[in-house]
Amino acid sequence: MIVCQLSPARCCENLMALAKEARKGILSSMHPSFNLLKLTRQLLIRELPDNAHLLASGKLCVSLTRLSDGKNVLVSEFTSKDDLIQALYCSCFFPLYCGVVPPSYHGTHYVDGALSDSAPYSSLKNTIIVSPFSGESDICPYDNPVYCQEVRHCNMSLNINLVNVHRVIQAFFPPEPEIMAEICHNGYKNTLVFLKDNDFLHDSIYTKVVLDKCPWFNTHNYQWQDNNIEPGQSGPVLDRQDDNLLPVYIQKVFCKACVKKPGWTSELFAVKFVTVILVVCILPVEVVYLMLLRFSGWMLKMVSGCEITSQIKALVWMKLSEKRFSHCKS
Repeated sequence: MIVCQLSPARCCENLMALAKEARKGILSSMHPSFNLLKLTRQLLIRELPDNAHLLASGKLCVSLTRLSDGKNVLVSEFTSKDDLIQALYCSCFFPLYCGVVPPSYHGTHYVDGALSDSAPYSSLKNTIIVSPFSGESDICPYDNPVYCQEVRHCNMSLNINLVNVHRVIQAFFPPEPEIMAEICHNGYKNTLVFLKDNDFLHDSIYTKVVLDKCPWFNTHNYQWQDNNIEPGQSGPVLDRQDDNLLPVYIQKVFCKACVKKPGWTSELFAVKFVTVILVVCILPVEVVYLMLLRFSGWMLKMVSGCEITSQIKALVWMKLSEKRFSHCKS
């Protein structure tokens, strides 16, 4: 978004539209009709400028996991817009959730870079690590430290607790727009806390952005302020205009996404009952039909698919062996 000079509001709109598409079916993002990679590619083709590869080269590092040996690969030079999109396309592929056969980049199959290294430049002092899960990252949600057990996986710090488990579920199954607005709002506050604590934010700017609008907000009591929310619950941040720190143009996007079309017929018991019966009868047939369509597409890649499957097995076995060796050594 930053290197390609895209509008934050437009990116937020696209994200909300993608989440809405995932929530359409009764199985949410696991419904066979929902193709995340296809929608992502269409989105990138539509939104990225024609000179995106020139803007991104040397500035953007796309993290990939090479399927053959499980090593992390960083790509920072792109020859064309399509080349940039293909690299981003590979970095979005999460096995099983996105499909079975991984995409390829320059003839080599890759998957999500987070599966090998979530923070490739973490050893550098000027690296700022941002994570949607609570842990020891620079910018991340705050949880009560009393019930937190920290673990590190693929260079990512994670706290083991129910709140983080719920965050993982929300990452795969997008919640309602109101909850997404709350997540965005909390992330915005987490960033302000980090900038203030590390003297990246001038006091006058901090006072204007935060304290003048929300007098109760400060870095000393913040982590105990908004994090007593149980999993699955969220405060109506859009209804608390005096507490909302988000820029106005982002608030408008969330407000538009939260508006529900009026319709009294959908609230009738008879309509709800008929809908449930139809779903129970039609859903299995629909799922089988869509799975057969996908299977026919996989059959066309059967030759390369057999090789990829063996590579996936080798990668999983390699990871398990590393963990077993580390446990024995400890």
